[in-house]
Amino acid sequence: MDESLDTKAILQRMEEVRCDLDEDVQEFVEDARVMGKWRYYVRTYPWICLGAALTVGYLIVPRRLFGMQPDPRTLAEPASPSCLLATSHLPPQGNARGTLLAFVGNLVLRGVSTYALQQAGKLFAPQAAASPQDDQP
Repeated sequence: MDESLDTKAILQRMEEVRCDLDEDVQEFVEDARVMGKWRYYVRTYPWICLGAALTVGYLIVPRRLFGMQPDPRTLAEPASPSCLLATSHLPPQGNARGTLLAFVGNLVLRGVSTYALQQAGKLFAPQAAASPQDDQP
């Protein structure tokens, strides 16, 4: 009879473990789903996301070249109309990586700015609602 009680206890414990395991797996799946969304990180770490967006934006934007870069041959020749044409007005030659980084940086920057505007709205909305209305009699 002890064997049947032990067996029932083991079976009951196995059923409890299965139920706990199902709940744990569901929690894990939900946590993974939430953590896979970029909005989770912007809400949780807004300043780090802002800093990352600014850093990526700084690295993506090309540096400007001011003025013409003369070579020794151009300096030796007298100024002629062919030498006076500025080549710096040509559109920059982009590559796929730069284009992709610019696109992702733009998305991150838009997300961060949207989040910042939402937070500012939440911050200033109670103040605006609490202030007295000037146009009421």
